[in-house]
Amino acid sequence: MSRKQDIIDAATDLFSQNGYHATSTHQVAKLAEVSEGIIFYYFKTKEDILLEIFYDSFDTFLESLQRIMDEAPTGLDALRAWVGIHFEAIDSRAKNILLLVRDFPASLANEDSPHRENILGRVAKLHQFLVKIIKRGQKDGSIGSCDPEPTALVLRSLLIGYTRVAMLENPHPPEFSKALWGFCRRALNPNPSQA
Repeated sequence: MSRKQDIIDAATDLFSQNGYHATSTHQVAKLAEVSEGIIFYYFKTKEDILLEIFYDSFDTFLESLQRIMDEAPTGLDALRAWVGIHFEAIDSRAKNILLLVRDFPASLANEDSPHRENILGRVAKLHQFLVKIIKRGQKDGSIGSCDPEPTALVLRSLLIGYTRVAMLENPHPPEFSKALWGFCRRALNPNPSQA
């Protein structure tokens, strides 16, 4: 493993345990077993470490989403897999998700932030994946009539809300993923009279 990855791993552990603002770069350096100067060789600021964690988490999720879109036989199957990988990410990357839900500063997406374009670009890509899934399901008949753009926003908002509940009100109910999927399936049913 590289020293940069050691720093990211240490920061993820400490930020998730203590909070981003309560963790110093000195603490990160100590846990990563590097000098504080090495941290600033790889990252200009502590905020840049947080951004790296965000980008890595988001990009990993987008890669998984692209893979399921390519493999799923129908749009509804792709949507079900998307919900599934969302729940898997909550479990497998809990520290990263907690950090992003609890500590990721909204100011990074402000108009004057130099990070705005990178952050909003990733969010837009996620949204467009969902729009494509919905349109694909409408085309293959597995998803009913709806406007794909606001429907994708509703689905994203639903899962973002659940993620906050799961991370901040631990333990979360294990049956929730099944209930959430049932809700989505009924809402997008191409034959509402059969729901």
